[in-house]
Amino acid sequence: MSRGTPHPDHGRPSELPTVTQAPSPTSPTTPTAPPPPHTASSRPSHPTASNLLQPGQTLANRFRIVGLLGKGGMGEVYRADDLDLGASVALKLLPPEIAVDPARLERFRAEVRLARQISHPNVVRVYDISQADGLTFLSMEYVDGEDLGQLLRRIGRLPQDKAVQIARQICFALAAAHDQGVIHRDLKPANIMIDGRGNARIMDFGVAGLAHELMAKGDVMSGTPAYMAPEQLAGQEVSKRSDLYSLGLVFYELFTGKAAFNASSIAEFRHLHQSATRPESLSTHVGDLDPAIERVVLRCLETDPTDRPPSAVAVAAALPGGDPLAAALAAGETPSPELIAASGNASSLSPVAAWARVALVAALVVLAVFLTSPWSMV
Repeated sequence: MSRGTPHPDHGRPSELPTVTQAPSPTSPTTPTAPPPPHTASSRPSHPTASNLLQPGQTLANRFRIVGLLGKGGMGEVYRADDLDLGASVALKLLPPEIAVDPARLERFRAEVRLARQISHPNVVRVYDISQADGLTFLSMEYVDGEDLGQLLRRIGRLPQDKAVQIARQICFALAAAHDQGVIHRDLKPANIMIDGRGNARIMDFGVAGLAHELMAKGDVMSGTPAYMAPEQLAGQEVSKRSDLYSLGLVFYELFTGKAAFNASSIAEFRHLHQSATRPESLSTHVGDLDPAIERVVLRCLETDPTDRPPSAVAVAAALPGGDPLAAALAAGETPSPELIAASGNASSLSPVAAWARVALVAALVVLAVFLTSPWSMV
């Protein structure tokens, strides 16, 4: 991953820089030519005396440090060459507290092992957690690009068709994580990389849980308040629908270039949620916005988690040009009549026809089960 110095705020909450990126194993390798000026933030920064690691230094007899990518609330992140695999990786140094608490370290290892099961082209892969030379660190894919927050600050809101493409990629990446039982808990523009091909890559899966343990004291908590669900701000249990609230906030910014709420502290965000304050209509900022986008974003931003969409796949299905039926089936979900009615040309498919398609899908499933069962061979 990668991040650079903070940019001036243009109507968005400021964030501490963080980092992780690299080309997916299934995608072509990123060109080695120097990136254009706007991707300079993905290059390692110049070393300083305060950096824990310096370029050329080797960690664990395996990782040769290329340079610092960024610093965040969890610690420093470096680009390194994996000498064993011959590939670039990102190394996130973890707080020293984790090394002196075996129980906490094991819980984090378990979360990393779970996050490692996420395999999707729009997810930055987590590799391993290691200890060497007095440091505890997480190794991840290195992605050359810039995070979504930097991109929006640099060029403003994206054209609607490109924004929809990115939004759909984020949805499917999130769905892949949820399918493995992984909740991100800190989804925000700074944790979404846009690689050299313009594709979205979510990073930092498996890290927010550690941040919660280390930082959940008083008014400091896991996640970034500007992108946290009401139940998360209240210290209540989070679920995949908490991620969908954060997704709605990210999408609000993606499609309008503006933050959904104007607040600057945890207390202010809590007050907004407790008073059930609704964000301004997206069309207030973008007059020609597709109404379908506004509907799904505002539904993600419902205060009650049960009023939000049931899944990230359902959010993708509701975006313009989505194929709800194919998306649901691809995610292993049972499509509802409403979802089937929304597939294809929604205006030409009545609820009655939707029920007919449900019956047809069910019949095909039953037939397939029968034909593949042992009894069908008798």
